Amino acid sequence: MKTDEEIIERLVQEDETGLADLIDKYTALLKSVIQKHLYTLPNHQEECLNDVLLAIWKHADQYDSQKSSFKNWICAIARYRSINYLKKYRHEIKNVTREETINDKNFTNDEPLARELWEIQLAELLAPLNKRDQQLFKDLFDSAYSTDEIATKHQMTKGALYSRLSRGRVKIRDFFQKKGDARYEERK
Repeated sequence: MKTDEEIIERLVQEDETGLADLIDKYTALLKSVIQKHLYTLPNHQEECLNDVLLAIWKHADQYDSQKSSFKNWICAIARYRSINYLKKYRHEIKNVTREETINDKNFTNDEPLARELWEIQLAELLAPLNKRDQQLFKDLFDSAYSTDEIATKHQMTKGALYSRLSRGRVKIRDFFQKKGDARYEERK
């Protein structure tokens, strides 16, 4: 089994053996991260995995060993791609039957539970923001509203909306980068 450093070096050089080694070593881990978020969208899990592998392949040169381990970096990519798929295909959650979800008896297609899980994850993600900005992001994630409608609803211009959303994303990113380790320590 190749070390992470060897895999990274090959990926940066765009050597396909690096991708093959990545797949051999980390596919199970990446699949578990994707399944955790997309358990109600089993038809999109393989597509998401391929998208994650492509993102790792294309952006391997952006990995910084000073910020996190390679394993954590690829898991973060898998998590965020999964969340993007969840947002993109959220309308399909209602149409998934129990047999299609996962072949595990511990999972069911319980729409209220899926919605509750979505709300909990969204609340955790938006925690660093003030109430007004949290509502902007919630409206944005609710596919029923366009950006024009959100701007009108909150009595602001579309440009002001984009600025608030951009600043909000920066706040969220900074919060989780700075507080991530502290949150882990509190749970111990």
